[in-house]
Amino acid sequence: MEIQKFKKVGKGKYKIEFNNSELILYEDVILKYNLLINKKISIEKMNEILEENKYYEAFNIALNYIEIKMRCKKEIIEYLSKKNYDLNIIENILKHLEESGYINEEKFVIAYINDKLRLTTDGPFKIKQSLINYEINENIIDTHINKIKEDLWIERIGKIIEKRKKVNKKLSKNAFVNKSYIYLYNLGYEKNQIMNELSKVTFDNNLLKSDYEKAYKKYYKKYQEKELKYHIIKYLYSKQYDIDEINEILNI
Repeated sequence: MEIQKFKKVGKGKYKIEFNNSELILYEDVILKYNLLINKKISIEKMNEILEENKYYEAFNIALNYIEIKMRCKKEIIEYLSKKNYDLNIIENILKHLEESGYINEEKFVIAYINDKLRLTTDGPFKIKQSLINYEINENIIDTHINKIKEDLWIERIGKIIEKRKKVNKKLSKNAFVNKSYIYLYNLGYEKNQIMNELSKVTFDNNLLKSDYEKAYKKYYKKYQEKELKYHIIKYLYSKQYDIDEINEILNI
């Protein structure tokens, strides 16, 4: 086989025209095999060139993937595996990327945490678990999670509580606290910090009065005295009011 013509077709890629065929080769491969000068290629050498070209193809695909945003090893392995590249090629690419500074676990963790703080309401435990799922070294994760001041997590909890309070105006204090605790816990915040912030929340007592009036209107025609009181208590209890609050409004 003899090369007849080179034509650039993209970033670092050239179309190589032979007597009766053509193929796309990466610039690195062309230079490595000195194809600008050695234009006659044996079948054996061509197979070697094609295998090398496959490596650079996968490497450039990985680079383009990294350019979108910082990636970790696991993401790159999964991405290239889906494109059916051999594990041997993927491992060599990872080594190359690490040596060139394109992937770095510590930098990935820092960028990931910053993104989560900027774009989500996730707490420290959820962020940590997400990073563990990426198979990042746990010591690196802890080092950078622990650099974040406690005040920041408390501030985030407070903002979430205030936002939830605005959209949950019809919940009793207990119902709000219980549901908000579960919500914040699932977001990965620390238990004591959640409870401390929830204990500071004030509630409108008029809500209890309003719910009492609803219950009374609902049952007063159906039940008398003790039965009426029982069903009102049951209704208010289902709304998660404290029994002391209920007794007070019923004058028990």
